[in-house]
Amino acid sequence: MRNFITCLAAVLLSVGCSVSGSSDIILTFDVTGQLSDEVVVVYHNKILTSRLDAQGHSELVITGEDAVYARLFYASDLSVFKQIYLEKGDRVSVKFDGKDFDGTFSFDGDKAEAVKYLNSVHLTALPDEDYALPFDQYLTKIEAKERDAVKLMKAHGLRDAGDFEEMEKGRIKYSYGTQILMYPLGHRYMAQEVDYVPDDAYYSVLDSYLIENAKWAALDQYRDFIVEAAHILDEQNRSVTETYPKAVAQMKFIADRFTDDKVRNTLLHYLAYAYIDNFGVKDITDMENIYRTYVKDTVLMAEYDKVCEKWNLTSVGKTSPDFEAVDIDGKVHTLADFRGKYLYIDVWATWCGPCRQELPHLKALEEKYKDACITFLSLSVDREKDKWEKRVSEGGLAGNQLYLGSGSPFQTAYQISGIPRFILLDKEGRIIDNDAQRPSDKYLSDTIDALDGIR
Repeated sequence: MRNFITCLAAVLLSVGCSVSGSSDIILTFDVTGQLSDEVVVVYHNKILTSRLDAQGHSELVITGEDAVYARLFYASDLSVFKQIYLEKGDRVSVKFDGKDFDGTFSFDGDKAEAVKYLNSVHLTALPDEDYALPFDQYLTKIEAKERDAVKLMKAHGLRDAGDFEEMEKGRIKYSYGTQILMYPLGHRYMAQEVDYVPDDAYYSVLDSYLIENAKWAALDQYRDFIVEAAHILDEQNRSVTETYPKAVAQMKFIADRFTDDKVRNTLLHYLAYAYIDNFGVKDITDMENIYRTYVKDTVLMAEYDKVCEKWNLTSVGKTSPDFEAVDIDGKVHTLADFRGKYLYIDVWATWCGPCRQELPHLKALEEKYKDACITFLSLSVDREKDKWEKRVSEGGLAGNQLYLGSGSPFQTAYQISGIPRFILLDKEGRIIDNDAQRPSDKYLSDTIDALDGIR
């Protein structure tokens, strides 16, 4: 079940019974025929788990949300889920038989008819071939699709389901709006016009979608569209593709263009949170300046601080997370074994081409500093230990060679998703650089030479 949760998203919040406020959303679950002791609710960048007791009962409290479109999962089959819609203050009862989740699912609450609609009516896209059409004809078809979807939704008589009709209009509008965003790329491919450049009409249509609707700010489709349109409509920065500069440019555009506090707070948070969650807090001063200037929502700020803190385990000056790794003889080593000297750590694997390219440079570095107060340590994250053992036995590797294995707490703490990764620690095991220069970097020697007491 834990692997199932990991697959769903980057953020995991375990929730049990708790004291709730009147604006909180409360879901109670009653499950017979249990196949798992957890029900999982996914929305935005969150995964909430509600642990069932022996009788198959649990309660989940969602706080700080005005409206939520979410997916509800049970057991390990990710292809089977139920869509649900909730608004602040809702009290909801969900029941099903775990052995037939799809067939027995029952949702009791004010939004029951909306939930029934969501699980029975699905938006359909235009065929890819339509991207070959001229833009005006493609737009006409998209607009027709949107009108038909709204008409179908209204036929379900959902006016009494809170704000659902208005929210669903937004979800429909920006779901089809995304297909408009994709038109230039799709047209180049489907029409075989590789040099196609959209005209002013395309940008004018995108601009018309930059609607400030505080309720729609709760929609993923609205957020996704606006932040990407912010990049496309920003002529000065349209060609910027590197992740961080692009995110900062999008934030600047949104801060300048939007005046509604709810909309602006949500969109800026959406961009900054996603970047930091994936890439960390290194060199983000411009992003921080924009975020701290405009975002004043205390709930969003708390989420932002929490995701930043996730990376602070390995921030400069902190004691490095520890590890347990074995040498070729099976002896276990920890970080404490390397105290007293500076430590340059190479996280690598035998299958990694870029890692292998660094090995000669690492060996030369070790030779250059053989009499210096620094140790070179290689930690293998190979899944198969025997491949590491074979490579070490062949010889020719630099420094101390240890087997850490894949998915260790050390790797998780440093958020190592790509290798090689190099880490520089001081004599007491404190972090000097959690993403240090590679051995092949000609400036690494300058960094090492500048360390106090290195010689």
